[in-house]
Amino acid sequence: MFSLFSNAKINLFLKITGKRPDGYHELETIIVPIGLADTMTFSDHPDIVMTCDDPALPVDSRNLVVKAANLLREKSGVQKGATIQLQKKIPIGAGLGGGSSNATHALKGLNQLWKLGLGDEELEKFAGELGSDAAFFVRNRPAFATGRGEKLQPLRVDEPIPLLLLNFGFGSSTAWAYKNFIPGKNGSPKTPAKPVLNRVTAAKLLWNDLEKPVFQKFPILPMALEFLKKQAGVYGVMMSGSGSTLFAVLESEKAGPKLVQAVREKYSGEVWTCLTQIPQG
Repeated sequence: MFSLFSNAKINLFLKITGKRPDGYHELETIIVPIGLADTMTFSDHPDIVMTCDDPALPVDSRNLVVKAANLLREKSGVQKGATIQLQKKIPIGAGLGGGSSNATHALKGLNQLWKLGLGDEELEKFAGELGSDAAFFVRNRPAFATGRGEKLQPLRVDEPIPLLLLNFGFGSSTAWAYKNFIPGKNGSPKTPAKPVLNRVTAAKLLWNDLEKPVFQKFPILPMALEFLKKQAGVYGVMMSGSGSTLFAVLESEKAGPKLVQAVREKYSGEVWTCLTQIPQG
């Protein structure tokens, strides 16, 4: 038995450049791992069995973790099983890549449990069949991503970048957000040069083409974004991925607790917050 931390991600930049014949969208996006993480525990079992401490999450064949396990068994030809216990800390349907991260860490954990010896390139190929951003979590390092999000070029982070995450407890459908994106409505930002990331450069990058449709559907999000922008110690605020989580890039870790207090006073018990960071590396 062993455990892996299945971390979340945020998108610092997300630009949709076109529609693909396979139904997906062409993207240019900067994805970075963050410290918030679920815990996945792996142990031997004759079958594939998944458990989760969040009753809202299905643990049958609808779950990407179970799909990942079945995919790996099919591709590798093994007849083994596993028990996979998932302890959730990443909100569901939050634009933080929790499901994709869980699926990819299932591949990584089962590769270890079953002693398959698969390398990163093979795992990225399998992860790409599970979701557009799943391949990112194989190497799990900051990247400029194109295609569906699976073509990755590494980026460097010069310093830990402190963040506040904010979520109001409802999810946002990725499929709905992309379906309701209207090209040209948000303008057309230039694709950034491959930056070295720090607190200042990260805040200057912030752009998300999916904000407009999601903000129209959930008006509390743009109001909360404007509230966060006005707070001391905040360099920039954006929605991650297809929502519904907002994140604020902070001037320093010291700014975090006061910002959490301001958010709590503003929204009382309606909001989930998390102080975390983009790690250096």
